[in-house]
Formats: sequence, structure tokens, C-alpha cells
Amino acid sequence: MTSKKNYPHPVGMLLDTINDIVELQKGKLTFSDTPNGKIHFLIRMYAYKWELRFDVTDIGDNRSRVQIEIEGDESGKEELLRREFALLDSMLVAGAENKL
Repeated sequence: MTSKKNYPHPVGMLLDTINDIVELQKGKLTFSDTPNGKIHFLIRMYAYKWELRFDVTDIGDNRSRVQIEIEGDESGKEELLRREFALLDSMLVAGAENKL
């Protein structure tokens, strides 16, 4: 299962955030090619095991596209995909400057 989303952030910021997500979820890196925007890692949750494959590409004007592909147990893939994007979104918002 695969999904894509565009972000108004540079590639480097997204890759740093994805590496934080790997650490946060106690993921095990299976492949990392950050110069080409690729980070793959395994996570286990309950009785399930998935490999998440993040691919970040520059789409110009300091913006990026993130594609997440999930391989592994069929159960829960769609929910996991939504959760990964929600986690990425929340971590990027948390780092944004708040002007009240």
C-alpha cells in the first residue's frame, strides 16, 4: 500500500523528521540513502510486522513530496499509513514558529 503527500518544507527537514520517527517508533533501519531521500525501516506492533519505505523528493520552491509504501502484514496497513502521515504532520507543526 502506497500514499503520497506534499509538504511546504525542504527535503532535509523532512528527512530529519523521518529519522526522528524511526527512533520514536523504535524502528530498525533496513535501508538508508538520505542523499537520494530514501529511508526504510521495520516496525513491530503487537503481533504485526511492517516495513515502511519513505521516499522524499524535491518538487521545487523549497517544497517536498513524501511517499510512504508499507510492506508486510496485510492487517492494519491503511490505518498505519494514516498514522505515519499524522505523526509526520504533527512533528512538523510542533517545530513551526508560533506567532500569537
